[in-house]
Amino acid sequence: MTGRQAFSLEIDMFTMISQALDRVYKAGAVAAGTLLVALCCLVLYSTFARSFGLYAGGATDIAGYVMATGTFTALAYTLRAKRHIRISLIANKLTGAGRHVVEVLCLIILAVITCFVAWYMTQMTMLSHEFQDRSQGADGMLLWIPQAFVSAGSCLFALAAVHSLFQSLIEGHTQSELSETSSDESPQEI
Repeated sequence: MTGRQAFSLEIDMFTMISQALDRVYKAGAVAAGTLLVALCCLVLYSTFARSFGLYAGGATDIAGYVMATGTFTALAYTLRAKRHIRISLIANKLTGAGRHVVEVLCLIILAVITCFVAWYMTQMTMLSHEFQDRSQGADGMLLWIPQAFVSAGSCLFALAAVHSLFQSLIEGHTQSELSETSSDESPQEI
């Protein structure tokens, strides 16, 4: 096998892995939509319970964790589907290699920040589990349980950022070019 054939095989394998990960991100988007509906139900329940003098339990606390989990899982999909709001004042003025360098630098910064957030959330969850932390509310919920879902969502977002960085480096495309080649589906097609 020549070097060119090996490189082509590696690109094909990366493409297959990329497509599988994109399906995971899409599942995350579906989960985020479901969590958004759950968030609405929790807020409505909490509001009506207070209006009628009923006990709402830890609905407010759970709603916060549901919102955080839904946000992280949705961010992974929107990053890969190129649906993020981007401020491209400098990148739009550049073309070719200059634009690619700026976009790769932005992806590096994004990957570093999201990996740090994922690491921090995971560490916080593990400490909560180790110390058996409980919520301050009357329900006394073990905090590591909802924190685990937030950690999973933040890890998914970090994976999407690193995935986008590697794809940009390997294929040599900018993020705007990837939107034309990667997935032509819009968020409405989920």
